[in-house]
Amino acid sequence: PCIPFFLSSSLPPLTHTMSTLGGVALVGGTRMVGWSAAALTRTLSETRCNFPPWLKPRRGHTGTPRGAAAAAWGGAANRRASSTRAEPAAEDSGLLHEHIQGAESVEDAHEIMFFSLRHAATVTIKEMHAFGAQKNNKRATLIAAQFLHEELPIRIARRARELKKLPHNLGEMPSIVEVRKLYEESFFRLRRMPCPKTNKMEEEFTAMLDNMMTQHNSVQQIVASGLQELNDHLATETRAGLYNPTADYDFGQFLDRFYLSRVGMRVLVGQHIMLHHPQEGFIGIIQSECQPAAVCKHAVDDAKMICELSYGVAPEVRLLGATDMKLPYIPEHLHYIFFELIKNSMRAVVERHGPDVALPPVEVVFAEGIEDIAIKISDKGGGIPRSGMDRLWSYSFTTAGGTAEKIERSKSGDKRPVMAGFAPGLPPS
Repeated sequence: PCIPFFLSSSLPPLTHTMSTLGGVALVGGTRMVGWSAAALTRTLSETRCNFPPWLKPRRGHTGTPRGAAAAAWGGAANRRASSTRAEPAAEDSGLLHEHIQGAESVEDAHEIMFFSLRHAATVTIKEMHAFGAQKNNKRATLIAAQFLHEELPIRIARRARELKKLPHNLGEMPSIVEVRKLYEESFFRLRRMPCPKTNKMEEEFTAMLDNMMTQHNSVQQIVASGLQELNDHLATETRAGLYNPTADYDFGQFLDRFYLSRVGMRVLVGQHIMLHHPQEGFIGIIQSECQPAAVCKHAVDDAKMICELSYGVAPEVRLLGATDMKLPYIPEHLHYIFFELIKNSMRAVVERHGPDVALPPVEVVFAEGIEDIAIKISDKGGGIPRSGMDRLWSYSFTTAGGTAEKIERSKSGDKRPVMAGFAPGLPPS
């Protein structure tokens, strides 16, 4: 099949990005021609802004960077400001008296509920790049830490609340409970740490974020197990007539929101952490002159290694077109897209033609336009059966099979690489 995805001159906000796998985030979200699209920027403004819009204090507010919202909450974790809390919705009142991981009082339960009702700020990669490029790095990281101290609890609380409110008792599945408790613990860790006001406090806050990010690395595997549990549970409910997949709750949209939020948080935190560890050619995790073809070569090498371990052979991959183009982007995101799609192409080619014949090559074509960059991945692996087209963008759909067995192998500590069928499906790519 021919697999195109497009690189646009307009970057999406991090609230509209796609998912992450094992700590490697993927920016995207637009679906074009039946396939994923990753929107990238072509140029960055040469102007160095002292305060991008998402950090600029509003008039009448002194202190933390979220403006009026931050002022209402004082910006500091030890200032609860209970008098300013909004009342939770009546439908959620029962949640306040249930056990919440890390909550020490009913006030804590009110707090996480209140934060879950607030809206996350919109941040673009262009803004992060310009902000991180400032000469006064110490001041920039302190302001960014203050922003994260107020922003991250909102994003975490929203996900914890949604995990709790899943229908069909799915919120009580072991894997879902494990993820929700991790999010709740992270929320209270953030809220109980004072808002950074000095460079020393900022360093302590950054170390805590680094530790928290490491703890959340396991979420992808847990969610993979949860998807398998979800499929088994919904299959049982459908057979019993208790669940209508066309009219009932849309779990695909829930998973989209979950993954979008996860990648947004990891990009924000990863950018902040890497500003403390500068690398040549990078502003945080953003490479100023990222060359997609060079990233693709690394992804091809990784996919080839797994294919050879699984089948003994791997088809050649040819890079064609504008292979020398460069643009500001996060190379890890692009690597994830290339790796997953090329790995799928390799598997299809080997399984269709067999390991004992000359395999037709996989082709990756780079095309550079005035406003956009298009990258097309094509192979001669036979395509996707028509019967599976309507489920192509469904989470956990795979033509490889054996998902449950592969998840159990992973849980048991088996380090053998998995070529395909690990559960998330095509949407994260």
